[in-house]
Amino acid sequence: MFNPVSNPVCSIIIPAYNEANVIGETLQSLLKDARQNEFEVIIICNGCSDNTADIANEYAPDAQIITTDIASKSKALNLGIETASTYPLVFLDADIKTTAPAVRAMVHRLNWSDAFLAYGTAKFRTENASWAVRAFYKAWYLNPYFDKQKMGGFFAVSKSGLERLQEIPETLNDDEFIRRRLIINSTWVENAPYHVEPPRNLTNLIKVRSRIYRGNKLLEADMEPLGGQKRKSNAYLFAKRLFLKPGNWVGAAVFAFTALAAHARNYIASPDSNSWESDVSARQLLNK
Repeated sequence: MFNPVSNPVCSIIIPAYNEANVIGETLQSLLKDARQNEFEVIIICNGCSDNTADIANEYAPDAQIITTDIASKSKALNLGIETASTYPLVFLDADIKTTAPAVRAMVHRLNWSDAFLAYGTAKFRTENASWAVRAFYKAWYLNPYFDKQKMGGFFAVSKSGLERLQEIPETLNDDEFIRRRLIINSTWVENAPYHVEPPRNLTNLIKVRSRIYRGNKLLEADMEPLGGQKRKSNAYLFAKRLFLKPGNWVGAAVFAFTALAAHARNYIASPDSNSWESDVSARQLLNK
């Protein structure tokens, strides 16, 4: 039985581009333990050619479902921000699974701090992935970037953080843009887990990594680099950690190959090739 609340504790913004295979499970996981009216859920179906909106309405009939012909995650996020009436804002990718308690934990931490940004604890489900992808993630977890967990896919922004953030530009890596703008005053919420379905095979992993590298390069051109010296020291520490753990040498080799292949893919691509590339392998399996 629902225990209704008088006012939503936050607005949850979910951009969705052709996510019919996953949006139902995402909303079911999110709302299963939610109280009635606890969250203002805003789903922005951008440029969809499938029935994402219909499935979203089936699993979240009280949500605001906005449809736009423009296939742009950045524009979808901005539209969600404009529509939201409650702060803080929680951003959730349509293929990521989390729960109402995780949202509550993140919102509580943000409300009782002066932070711009709060982010949860990423859990990568690699059990259905190929051995190469599993090796990649095992090695990747040694990256100092994960010492305070990964920011992306599921996070909350306070009203003051939103004022600092302003409009999200057209970019291939919106999470990284937000991280660079707000990480200076952020908090990691350990008891706010979320589950990510990684690419199932190396081909799709390389596609995703190439898009990330391409997006980061574009951000470097438009934004001040985020601690160049620190990034060099992190790279050294990452290499040292890999070297000191022989069990991860295979993973290190896969990681190096994936990075080289992704950069090579970007090098031979058209200079105007800034299209969004999402992983389809995990989405196809989730629907089976």
